[in-house]
Amino acid sequence: MLEVIEPERPKELPKIDLDPQGRKIYRPDGEVLRQFLRCRKHVSVIRGSIGSGTSTACIMKMWMLSCEQRPNSDGVRKTRWAVVRNTFPDLKNTTVKSWLDWFPEEMYGRFYWDRPFRHVIRLGDIDMEVIFLALDSEDDIRKLRSFEFTGIWFNELEFIDKAILDEAESRTGRYPAVKDGGATWDGVIADMNAPREDHFIPLMMGEVPLPDDWTEEERLSYRRPDNWGYHVQPPAMLEIKDAGGTLLGYKMNPKAENTKWLKPGYYAEKIKGKTKQWIDSRVLNKITVFVDGKPVWEQFNEDAHVSKTALDPIPGWPVYVGLDFGRNPACTAGQLVNNRWRVFAEVTARGVGASIFAPLVKQLLTRRLGDWYVAGEDGERRGYEVLFFGDPKGDDGTQADETTAYDVFRSHGMPVRAAPVKNNHIQTRIEAVEHAMITMVNGLPRFLIDGVNCRTLKVACAGGYHFKRIKGTARHEDKPFKDRYSDIADACQYMVLGAGEGRAMTGGSHNGRRGPVDVNIGKKSRRRGGFG
Repeated sequence: MLEVIEPERPKELPKIDLDPQGRKIYRPDGEVLRQFLRCRKHVSVIRGSIGSGTSTACIMKMWMLSCEQRPNSDGVRKTRWAVVRNTFPDLKNTTVKSWLDWFPEEMYGRFYWDRPFRHVIRLGDIDMEVIFLALDSEDDIRKLRSFEFTGIWFNELEFIDKAILDEAESRTGRYPAVKDGGATWDGVIADMNAPREDHFIPLMMGEVPLPDDWTEEERLSYRRPDNWGYHVQPPAMLEIKDAGGTLLGYKMNPKAENTKWLKPGYYAEKIKGKTKQWIDSRVLNKITVFVDGKPVWEQFNEDAHVSKTALDPIPGWPVYVGLDFGRNPACTAGQLVNNRWRVFAEVTARGVGASIFAPLVKQLLTRRLGDWYVAGEDGERRGYEVLFFGDPKGDDGTQADETTAYDVFRSHGMPVRAAPVKNNHIQTRIEAVEHAMITMVNGLPRFLIDGVNCRTLKVACAGGYHFKRIKGTARHEDKPFKDRYSDIADACQYMVLGAGEGRAMTGGSHNGRRGPVDVNIGKKSRRRGGFG
């Protein structure tokens, strides 16, 4: 039983002060909150624990910036804002609710409930228009491009892709128009809980290293701009450990922010029944893999299955490439060396087809392998032998024509074979990777990921690839949730199946290439991280 130590707290919360007109007066409780409010950089991001007041700080910062806008020739301070959330239900039930708590209609003006939601505030010399957008569809993203804003607030940035922020940022500074005096300040503000380590913010802020195999162009796009402000709050709680480092419990952090406005015991109640990953991410403000559901591969253990250093390809052994197609394609590359998987490279893309993705895969292989050739093809053979296996559906023609993803890859010199899985059976695919994770060779697990260059796959294996909980029940859906982590997981499945892992599960050979399987089947364990 983990111990939780809570300090003595007053039983009654302080009351929010009101101005003579009955409007709430905001007073931030915390130095990082104050620093964020004072920051006037083009992009400013604040990261904190749940309950740490980041959303309210963003709301009040929007108001402060609107009040600082230069008056136009009519003496009016005009601004236009977008408030963005990743899904419409979250936007309506959480973000809008928080907004109206501080800016109720009866005091600040009419809120328009037709989509997109809109609030027009005209108070004194302030003329502030706020448009609320959910970016959960391509139509919504196109809608964003049609607006001109002073600034944009991203609520819960951990769920937003970099491409969306880049597109949104390009729409700021366009209102008021230059002919009307221009914007005194323009840009993006954002709040977030600790994201997963493959999110663009920890990569840009230098909190996790960039993959070794990235090109200079990719590295440049993730270099921290000098006009970005990044504000990280202290964790809400601290770990209690013994002399040997064993976790004994948690205690409140005296430097935690916004606790003035939380009921006594707030965090002690929140962490009850939660996993360490949840507590690390949502309370300790650590960049980690928080699993919102049931991990597909519960046997995955980062200490056992992830190399802390980059894995280089080993000459003399074939390279297997797994490919998942569609509009969010993914690729993994690895070798089966002495019956151990070494997954050393990955590449993913969003919103593109095979014609754009195929050259990215070819560039990745050339960058990591140097010379390579396609298995089974005639001609000069130098370097690494490469075999390509993909989603069996990738050989289906598109609606526009009969060109398939396989055709596109073949035209780029990468003939793809359909992964050997009957009817693309999901359970067979999942178990093929699981089998590699839970079996051992010479005392070591047979599945190892490059933790530097395969960060998306690492997060997928650690729980990003998951079964979503059925709302209102303790049960989970039968099929993995479809997102960026399912794409890279699918690619990994096709890779290991192409090498014969499916046959290895039943005692066959790996693609007939390396002889009998030599694994300690009798010693495997299905406990998380257990190998018997």
